[in-house]
Amino acid sequence: MTSIAITSFRGELPALTPRLLQPTNAQAARNVNLRKGSLRAEYAPLPVTGIGGVITPSSIYRYPFGNDGQGFWFAWGDGKQANAAKSPLAKDAWSRVYWTGDGFPKMAPIGVATQGAGPYPSGFYRLGIPAPVSAPLVTEAGNSGTPPATQVNATYIVTYVSAYGEEGPPSPASNIITRWDGAEDQLVGKINVQLPPAPTGPYNIVTKRLYRSESGGEFLYLADFPVAQTNWVDETNSDELGIACPSLTWDMPDPTMMGLVEMPNGIFAGFFDNTLCFCEPYYPHAWPVDYQISFPDKIVGIGVTTAGLVVATTGRPRLVTGTTPAAMSASDPDADRVCVSRGSVVDMGEYVAYASTEGLVAVSGGEPQLITEGILTPEQWQALNPASIHACRYEGRYLGFYDGGCFALAPGEGMEFIDVHAANSYYDIAASSLYLIQGSTISKWRGGPSMTYRWRSKIFEFPPGSANFSCGKVVADTYPVRFRVFADQALVLDEPVNGAGMFRLPAGYADAREWQVEASGTAEVFSIQIANTPSELT
Repeated sequence: MTSIAITSFRGELPALTPRLLQPTNAQAARNVNLRKGSLRAEYAPLPVTGIGGVITPSSIYRYPFGNDGQGFWFAWGDGKQANAAKSPLAKDAWSRVYWTGDGFPKMAPIGVATQGAGPYPSGFYRLGIPAPVSAPLVTEAGNSGTPPATQVNATYIVTYVSAYGEEGPPSPASNIITRWDGAEDQLVGKINVQLPPAPTGPYNIVTKRLYRSESGGEFLYLADFPVAQTNWVDETNSDELGIACPSLTWDMPDPTMMGLVEMPNGIFAGFFDNTLCFCEPYYPHAWPVDYQISFPDKIVGIGVTTAGLVVATTGRPRLVTGTTPAAMSASDPDADRVCVSRGSVVDMGEYVAYASTEGLVAVSGGEPQLITEGILTPEQWQALNPASIHACRYEGRYLGFYDGGCFALAPGEGMEFIDVHAANSYYDIAASSLYLIQGSTISKWRGGPSMTYRWRSKIFEFPPGSANFSCGKVVADTYPVRFRVFADQALVLDEPVNGAGMFRLPAGYADAREWQVEASGTAEVFSIQIANTPSELT
């Protein structure tokens, strides 16, 4: 019996000659959806909304709350690669959102970010709270009477606090002053405290917070004041002081920090130059310098996976692990896998994938792996212009957009190419939907009509005279299906198949050695067969 029967369909392996492909793999898999093993058409994107005021958006983000349940679309133009994240607090009273990639790092409560008719974000505050530039100045405030036995050397610091309770790092310490600590029948030392001036800039600071340290101890809470207040008289006993200042190291993020990502345990991460940064858990405004990790190579992008945080660089990738920012540590694999596109860095669950000069790289535990090895040759990979790739994870596949269109790749299953172009993409976790930037429009992936697919088989080889194919059969969900048969590169049949019954092939190709079959259309196909005799068809 001599026949060709294809009952399962997979993608392309362009690195292999068509003769060496498995029967299920394709020479061409264009606009197909092979997730179920059958041959199905991919769906075109559907335009869902425009971005008023942003002519050519380059990054988008959908804030999932508000607007009668529709949320709000944020958009950035001028080629900006913005990354946004909502507050790590489960019930944030202000519904804050944070973003990088648009100048200095920013944040806003949703009411500020979505004020007016758009485009959004329409308002912001700078992320982080600055330290007061000058120290408080303290002097004695006219004490009289007999001082008590207890005298202490005191010094003061001031912090700024925003309307959202975000406290910044402290000012320099004041001059040291000797103060009395009185009892009920004794005088209490009075200290005049001159507070540093209010800061300038988009911070929404409303409070100055004063702390006092005695005899070199911790700075303990003393009092809060309106931000405009400049003087206060301290008459507080030592036993009336509050908690220690928590924000001694809560620095502002670097003004060039980008690549904001969310990690477990309320941690955000970002980077600038060759430096990786972490925020204080559940305090996204606070980015201690002590939590920074520097690498020999410049960071291109970062991605979160179940194994940790992958740092893709211009040299070796690193895997950073730890449950708290203070305990993060980085691996140092013995492999240079250069990342060439920040937008190509994608969390694939158990690993992070990104575009390198050699192919698509996967990083998890152990050494980085080249997952396009055996799928694309280096020359074929370069033809995709890897520096242009931006990507996302969709249905377990790496969905990459490049200058020529789009490809979907699942390790071990091959590649499919899709005739869809996009300036960038965004996967909305809350809605389980993928959105694309197409011109000035946001389009929903798979929201439109079926695209016309084309799937061509491998080259099947037979001894001369053994493959005298005379009949065929295409089992599909609906019809017609365009069907083509090639013998020694010659087109034998190019006809629509209109039903599940057998059809005849032209005679005269008994000496052909090489055979290929191809299906195209929009109908789902379950199997393709050609055979020498009708009895060989199933």
